[in-house]
Amino acid sequence: MASSIAPPLDSPQPDSPQRSWNTIGPTVVVIAAVFFLRYAGPVFVPIVLAVLLGYALDPVVTRLVRWRIPRPVAAVVVILGSLAALGGAAYTLRQNFIAVVASVPETTKRLRSAIQQRFDGAASSDTLERIKEAASEIEKTAEVTAGPVSPKAGVTRVQVEPPRFRISNYLLPGSRGLALLAGEITVILFLVFFLLASGDLYKRKFVRLIGENFSQKRVTVEALHEIDRQIERFLAVQIWMSIFVGLATWLALVLFGVEQAAIWGAAAGVLNFIPYFGAVIAAAGLGIVAFVQFGTFTAGIEVGGIVLLIRVIEGGLLTPLMMGKVAGINGFALFVSLLFWGWLWGLIGTLVAVPIMMIIKTVCERIDGLQGVSELLSEK
Repeated sequence: MASSIAPPLDSPQPDSPQRSWNTIGPTVVVIAAVFFLRYAGPVFVPIVLAVLLGYALDPVVTRLVRWRIPRPVAAVVVILGSLAALGGAAYTLRQNFIAVVASVPETTKRLRSAIQQRFDGAASSDTLERIKEAASEIEKTAEVTAGPVSPKAGVTRVQVEPPRFRISNYLLPGSRGLALLAGEITVILFLVFFLLASGDLYKRKFVRLIGENFSQKRVTVEALHEIDRQIERFLAVQIWMSIFVGLATWLALVLFGVEQAAIWGAAAGVLNFIPYFGAVIAAAGLGIVAFVQFGTFTAGIEVGGIVLLIRVIEGGLLTPLMMGKVAGINGFALFVSLLFWGWLWGLIGTLVAVPIMMIIKTVCERIDGLQGVSELLSEK
């Protein structure tokens, strides 16, 4: 007689709610977290930017602390010094920036004229005249068919006049935008100061909260040290490579004779912080600038090509040589992360996508059950 062994009473059944939640629960949590981050972007974006700036400035603050300068004072000195450096660079380039802004209407007009000439050259004058005549005849036929519209008795004809141009309609929204931007920058600076002044305080608290035993605390400390090392090196290399791209672009534009080369070189350096898309935007934008200035497609292609070549040298040779395998994220995963974080937080999302993915990869490597995520992100 066959005997059957009953399953333990405390084990979940195949179709039990506990088993179903264990299957779909993580997916629900991830989706909820994504939409929460998108909704709470105005709160999390300043925090993420402050953390990255804190990583970038922390080595300088640490060096000042070794010279027996109190950490809060060192944080203030570094922040004010960084603002002074940025302000000095902006003051140096102010004339170039003013010239670029003043030339926008004329540049737009020249670009429109050049495009019209190209299209007019592509189509024969006879064809254009015939199209104009056909359009005129169609318009006349429509007017005759409709006939004159006379107002009915007791109905007053109303003529809608466009609103008058008022400069206040444009200045006020711009002023509000500048005020909001200044407020966000102030918040970020205060966050950076508190992070730099606190030092390793929050890291020690995090280790005490996460680690229940010595083994867990050791893994947490290793993960934090690895994150610190990766992000600090990534930011250092990114800053130096952006300076290289800006200077190389400026020199190339000077050799080509492009006007306001300093501003365009600085813009190319800033765009270098955006992987992939920054190179395309810089090459296309400077190609258009050269086309408008010189009036030939050849000049635009040459300038855009040399800008793209500089980015290829930087991204394919110099950055891997200086950074090594610090990031360790494959190209497909990095491109997808740019799309995802760009959708989540816009332009800021593309700037912080790489550091965030480096943190995610480092954490997943040390958590049981998440090594598969790290494997998907890894370039090996």
